[in-house]
Amino acid sequence: MEDLDSMIDDKTRAFLLNELDGFETNAGVVVLATTNHPDRLDPALMDRPSRFDRKYHFNLPAAAERTAYIANWNKELQVELRLSEGGAAALARQTEGFSFAYLKELFLSSMMQWMGSGGVSMDQVIRGQATQLRAQMAASANETPVPIK
Repeated sequence: MEDLDSMIDDKTRAFLLNELDGFETNAGVVVLATTNHPDRLDPALMDRPSRFDRKYHFNLPAAAERTAYIANWNKELQVELRLSEGGAAALARQTEGFSFAYLKELFLSSMMQWMGSGGVSMDQVIRGQATQLRAQMAASANETPVPIK
C-alpha cells in the first residue's frame, strides 16, 4: 500500500484495521505500506503490535546519491536528451530535498516538456522543471521552498 496516509479516512480505517487484525489467518501474507508522512497516521496503525511490526525510515538521498541517480538516468537517455556534465552536476545541487520518486518524476516530466520545446537544451528544460516541481512540493507540504544552491 503506497502512501498509506492518503488512503485512510473515517470510512476505510475500520475496514483496514479489521483486515489487519482479522479472524482469518493470513499465513504467507506480508503487508507492506509506505508513507512520506508517518505523523499523519493513526496511532492504531503505527503503535499497535501485529499490524506493522517493523518500521524503516529512509532518509532523502544525499548529494552523492542524487548524483549517481542522475548519472544513471542520463546514460539511459537518447543522446539528444542527455544532460551535459555541468548540467547533471548543477541538477544534483538543485534537487536537494528531492526523493528518488521526485527525481524520477523530474526526468519523466522533463522529457515530455523537451519534446515540445523546439530545440531547447535538456539542461535548460530540466532546470525549469526542477523549479516547478520544487514549488509544487512546497505547496503540497504547505511550507516555504528550500533555497536552490
